[in-house]
Amino acid sequence: MLGVLSGFFIISVLIAVGIAAGLTGILGPQGRFVLNRITYFVGTPALVFTSLMDSDLSMVLSPHFAIAAIAAFMTVALTGAAAQLLLRRRPEHTLVTAVSASMVNSANMGFPLAAYVLGDVAFALPIVLFQMALFTPMFQFVLHAVKSGQRPSLKAFAANVAANPTIIAAAIGIALLAAGGSLPAFAMEPIEILGGLSIPGLLISFGMSLVASKPLAKTDGVRADVFLASAFKLIVMPLVAFGAAAVLFGLSGHALFAAVVMAALPTAQNVYVTAAHYETAEEVSRDTALVTSIGTMLVLLAVSPFFT
Repeated sequence: MLGVLSGFFIISVLIAVGIAAGLTGILGPQGRFVLNRITYFVGTPALVFTSLMDSDLSMVLSPHFAIAAIAAFMTVALTGAAAQLLLRRRPEHTLVTAVSASMVNSANMGFPLAAYVLGDVAFALPIVLFQMALFTPMFQFVLHAVKSGQRPSLKAFAANVAANPTIIAAAIGIALLAAGGSLPAFAMEPIEILGGLSIPGLLISFGMSLVASKPLAKTDGVRADVFLASAFKLIVMPLVAFGAAAVLFGLSGHALFAAVVMAALPTAQNVYVTAAHYETAEEVSRDTALVTSIGTMLVLLAVSPFFT
């Protein structure tokens, strides 16, 4: 419990720095954009690569990858069914609501929580790889098809995955691990330094994003959608992950706690980016990300005593 609280304190301080930076404007009008770009293209790929080099292949290909997939696909199906039954929105709107409940913020919050709450960044790697290589491209693929009525090319789907810098870094790292290779210390050190940009950069950027947020505005007319998606994200998805981890894979103790923590992560900001691109349910994805960012802390504080 003390470890969870100290982890949340560290994360909260870095987010508060981001909020202060956003309120004062000390980084300028393009500050958040630059911070996002450097963490996306430099910091996070470097962190993924060095984390892989410090772990082993069994960790990357562990049951946590399958648990992440089971939790995501079951939650998106359950949320979609509930949203369609209760809210009766257009199919593309329902899809965004369902994905808002099932796609976790594996980079911005996954790495910090894995580092400071679970004690090992490697716990976030299977979830990051699942979402970036499979779940996010699938969401974009299906939303494009539903919105336009046309099926996008599989070639474009594959190209989108292959162009992701984190996937490239992971592929190189996994190839080295599989071959039993490694880089010399003088080559690893600058990569490790660059990887140090990732977690503070992600959290400061996230804090800056909160400054301009005006969540749950009555004029948006999507409060029911946001509350539904948030409930499934914070309650149903962790329960599905717990069941899959405990029953299907026999995990217990810290490994089981890690599965629950990763499933309880808040909604990924990528959902909003994609929804905004297709001009579909942007408010749902944006507000669900904010509500679950606060709710995640409460959920983990509630469940952590059962695992410690």
